[in-house]
Amino acid sequence: MLDAVLTGVNLFVAVVCAGAGIGKAVNARSRPGLPLKITASVLLFASAVYLLSAPAIYRAVGEAAGWPNVAALPVNVFILLCMGHAHLLTMLWHPQRRTPDALRRSITTWTPMYAVAVAAMIFSFVAAGPVGPARPLTFAVAFAHHPWVLAFELVFLSALVAGIVATVRQCRGPDGVIALPERPDLAHSLKLFATAVALDLAYVAGTAVAVIAASQDDHRFDVLAAAAWAFAGGSALVASYGLAKPALAARAADRRDHQALIPLWEVVALPGQADPLPPSWLNSQFALTHIVIRILDNVRLLRPWTHRTIHDLVEAEYKAVINTTTDDPERLRALKAAAALRYDRRLRSAPNAPRDGESTQRRAASDAARGLPTDERAYLLRVAACVHDPVVTAAVDRLAPPAPASEPGSCIPRPRGASAQSRTDSTTAGPCP
Repeated sequence: MLDAVLTGVNLFVAVVCAGAGIGKAVNARSRPGLPLKITASVLLFASAVYLLSAPAIYRAVGEAAGWPNVAALPVNVFILLCMGHAHLLTMLWHPQRRTPDALRRSITTWTPMYAVAVAAMIFSFVAAGPVGPARPLTFAVAFAHHPWVLAFELVFLSALVAGIVATVRQCRGPDGVIALPERPDLAHSLKLFATAVALDLAYVAGTAVAVIAASQDDHRFDVLAAAAWAFAGGSALVASYGLAKPALAARAADRRDHQALIPLWEVVALPGQADPLPPSWLNSQFALTHIVIRILDNVRLLRPWTHRTIHDLVEAEYKAVINTTTDDPERLRALKAAAALRYDRRLRSAPNAPRDGESTQRRAASDAARGLPTDERAYLLRVAACVHDPVVTAAVDRLAPPAPASEPGSCIPRPRGASAQSRTDSTTAGPCP
């Protein structure tokens, strides 16, 4: 019964770590940077640790290899490699130590320690040979009376505590990782990461006390070795959450913005472009990029001028309802963009409707060729927020005929620099300012 419970707990932690690691690995394919790849690697190694430590898996591996406790070797090696990954991440994040020269010195200093520790662990474990029956989670205390097993555990714990102390030290202080000045949004995640690494000290302390006592045939502290896994599991969960939190927040923002832009796509979509958009739940970043690109491509087919009349009406309505002390030029620009596209939509929906003719002063293409702001995503979202604004509705209703029932009430801003071909398209009206 206990084995079943421990197997379930370990598999749960393994799945959480694997999920976070796979998510990071997917993001690493489209985003440059070594830290993201190392983060994915450390989470996948942690998943392997808890998978192999699950009693049912541990016993199955031992039976398949003909060496009951053989899984103890990769478990401990992977734990040490996880700490090495975490140590390297703090080097890459550290404001001073991530420079090429400082990073090279740190790697040159610490790599031999981890390499020697892993080599010594493999040697001592092989020298100990297949000892006793399978003892998942309690191998260290069950066989600590064997000199080579004791050596294996002491080398492992010594290297682990050295890595933990060095990693936590690099996180702390006014110049440490958690004080990363250019990324204040990551402060909480980095604090969680430092806390997770610090929790491993409790795992080391409990295991060390139990192992040393067991080596003297004193098994009163064996329970500490089992309890230490609770701290190790907590460390893995906290680290997984801390490392995955920025990605989860970015994914949620991408999906929210994707939903907000769907009405804008419906406004600028041309006949025959009714094919479905990629779902945002599968790859939110790709879906958002896809819809933004399709919107901008269609906007470039519109004429690179705008109707001054609709802009003047929007400005007049805006000044009539807004307090001059709260005047917002960016909001006014978004309102004009929304009105221009809603007006254009109505004209396209009613091809026989009269244009504004002589009363409309058209701004030259060169004046409209200044283009979208650099951050198209933010600008499109501002315009989307203004689509149903009373100022926009009032201005459009004064100029355009009533909209058909099927008209989507949305708009999109016009990029600058449209092609000569788009200037001759007489079926669409003007772009945003």
